[in-house]
Amino acid sequence: MREFDCVLFDLDGTLLDTSYDFAWALNTLQKQESVPLTPYWRIRQTISSGGRAVVKLGFPDADDATIEALRERFLALYHENISVHTDLFPGLEKVLTHLQEKAVPWGIVTNKPAWLTDKLLGELDLPAQPQTVVSGDTLAVRKPHPEPMWLAAEQCGVAPERCLYIGDHPRDIEAPRNAGMQSAAALYGFLPLDAEPDSWPADYRYHAPADILHHMQKVFP
Repeated sequence: MREFDCVLFDLDGTLLDTSYDFAWALNTLQKQESVPLTPYWRIRQTISSGGRAVVKLGFPDADDATIEALRERFLALYHENISVHTDLFPGLEKVLTHLQEKAVPWGIVTNKPAWLTDKLLGELDLPAQPQTVVSGDTLAVRKPHPEPMWLAAEQCGVAPERCLYIGDHPRDIEAPRNAGMQSAAALYGFLPLDAEPDSWPADYRYHAPADILHHMQKVFP
């Protein structure tokens, strides 16, 4: 029996490199507010923690009410320019093509809200289309809660224990474990500054998209 029958991906920092468009949005907001610009690499390391964390990074002295107002403006800027520099991480187009050729169901489970997820995916020309997309507000709960994972598995027609979930954040390892799935760490992604991925209880570790391709070719020859 092969290791798994379905592959699920996190979106930002795992499937897509969205870092440049996020960085542009934050730096544009900072210019509007006449504050120092946060370096790209710091923004990249924070993206997987969510939009509020990115805004807090750029405005560390702001109170909660100000952060929320800035977050809305930040997301509006990001929404307007959501796919200018965003694309699959190099090499993942081969992964998706291979999954499609082998008729392997695959999907996306992200904490990104649907109004951003749907616009982004609609503007990209992916080499294959996912069988399911579960966004952060598709259900009343989101990762690391298992329900979004279970929904994705159901929509792909595969039992949770036969699914592999790939992500670049500790919650992306916790979520599949909570759902009874296998997990893989995307070590090429937007790992937080304080990340200790060697301690993550992942079943697999991918240092580059090429590692994913090699694994998929082995599991689905």
